Amino acid sequence: MKINAAVVAASATLVGVASADTVLLDIPSGTGTDIVWTSGGGATSMFFDIAAENFNFYETGYGSPGVVYAWDEAAVDDENPWGTNATGAIDLVAVDPASKVLSALEFQISGYESYTSESIIRVYAGESLVFSEAFSLAGNSETEMISVTFAESSSVRIELDNTSPWAWTGLDNIAVSSAAVPAPGALALLGVAGLVGGRRRRTA
Repeated sequence: MKINAAVVAASATLVGVASADTVLLDIPSGTGTDIVWTSGGGATSMFFDIAAENFNFYETGYGSPGVVYAWDEAAVDDENPWGTNATGAIDLVAVDPASKVLSALEFQISGYESYTSESIIRVYAGESLVFSEAFSLAGNSETEMISVTFAESSSVRIELDNTSPWAWTGLDNIAVSSAAVPAPGALALLGVAGLVGGRRRRTA
C-alpha cells in the first residue's frame, strides 16, 4: 500500500477574542495518507509549531469528514501486517512564549462506522496533566467535544490512547487559543497602580 504525505494546516485566520487568539486546525481531505503536521498554510499569524507521532489520516467512516487516528504504521512486520495500536500525540509549542502562550484547547472525537470505540484522551500543559478521561463511543453517530482551559503554558500535548482492539476513535477540528503575555513595563505599571490604590485606602 502506497502512503502519501498530507498536510494538516491552519485553515482559519486568527480571530481576536478579548486578549486571546484562536486558530482552527482542520484536517484536509485525502485517503489513506500519513499526516505531516505543519504550522503553515492558511493562518495569517501562526503562534505555535506542531509536531506529531503515531497519527494517521483517514477521510471517511468517522463522525466528521477527515480525522487523524492513532496507529503505528512503522510497526508493520510479519506478525503485524497492518501495524499496531499506538498512543498518538500532538505537541503544540508557542513560537514566542515571551509574547504569546497557549491558554485553551477544544477538539472533537468520534467513533468509526458502527463499531464501539474505546479510548483515553489526555491533555498536558507543560508537564502538568490537565485533562484525562476515558470515552466509549457508539460508532460514528456519536461524537464528543472536549474543551480544556489551563494556566497559560508555552507547550501543550494532546494524547489519544486506543483501548479498543483497533483505531476506532478519530480526532478532528482542533481549536487552539492563545493569550498575550503583558510586557514587563505594563506589569510594572500595574504594580505601581496597586501600591497607589493601597496607600489611598489606608489614608482615607
